[in-house]
Amino acid sequence: MAVDDAALERLRDDLLAAIRAAIRESEHRIRGEIGDAIGASGTRLEARLGVRIDASAAETRRHMGVVADDLKSKIALVAEGVVTLTERLGAEMRQGFDIVDRRLLRLEARLLSTPERS
Repeated sequence: MAVDDAALERLRDDLLAAIRAAIRESEHRIRGEIGDAIGASGTRLEARLGVRIDASAAETRRHMGVVADDLKSKIALVAEGVVTLTERLGAEMRQGFDIVDRRLLRLEARLLSTPERS
């Protein structure tokens, strides 16, 4: 039986065309599957990321609450110290003025009681 070169060439061309078509079809199918997987994975990833962000925000709020409470207590201590120092300074100033007043009264009494004035 004689092999027809033209028939073999057609067969080869047909096989190559069928293989190319099968490869293109597989490529489209695989691209679609990968796109779907990435889309689904992206949605899951986005959901997980959202949960992590929410958890981080909640933790940050808790931490800032603790920091704020600590600052409030420290500010209260400073304010208490300022009030105490102000009261102490006021008392010392009153005492100092009382001493100066007494000295001035004594000096005035001396000046008024000297014979030169009489």
